Amino acid sequence: MLRHYIKIDGKEFAFKEIFKDFFVSQVYFATKITGSEEDAKDIVQEVFLKVWNTSPEFPNEIAFKSFLYISTRNACIDHLRKKRSILTDMDQAAHLEEEANEAMREEAFRLLDKAIETLPAQTRNILKLTLSGNSIVEIANNLKITVNTVKTLKQRAYKTLRDKFGEMFILLVFPFIH
Repeated sequence: MLRHYIKIDGKEFAFKEIFKDFFVSQVYFATKITGSEEDAKDIVQEVFLKVWNTSPEFPNEIAFKSFLYISTRNACIDHLRKKRSILTDMDQAAHLEEEANEAMREEAFRLLDKAIETLPAQTRNILKLTLSGNSIVEIANNLKITVNTVKTLKQRAYKTLRDKFGEMFILLVFPFIH
């Protein structure tokens, strides 16, 4: 019997179990982008086939999920572009890209919120205030700390998230938090 594994955080997980655990959520995500559950299932199967063929390693589950969401998003955009190969109107192309980005943004914030919860309380508060649109000065005044402390803790938080969750996670969420 052929066994295939994916390494996440140094542990091996059977591909079959990974597929079973993540397929439905990826189909839901892809359906939001494509508008078609049938197309979404085909796309997600192709994404998992690529994972099967490359056997990548991930530092943790969030990095793996980030990889899946980015791969699924890109595959959906490619699919829609092929499906609408007659597209010549740049407004339609931009609209398509924005739909995919909105679905990605929702998932990015969900993953980011989960990751922020792993940080120390003051750092967590700084990032949450940042995400709420507060400036560094406003955060410093609100928390009664110096601007330099806010900057330092914010930089440490980003480094911690990058070290802990990998570059894929950072690529997924950072476009939405600056």
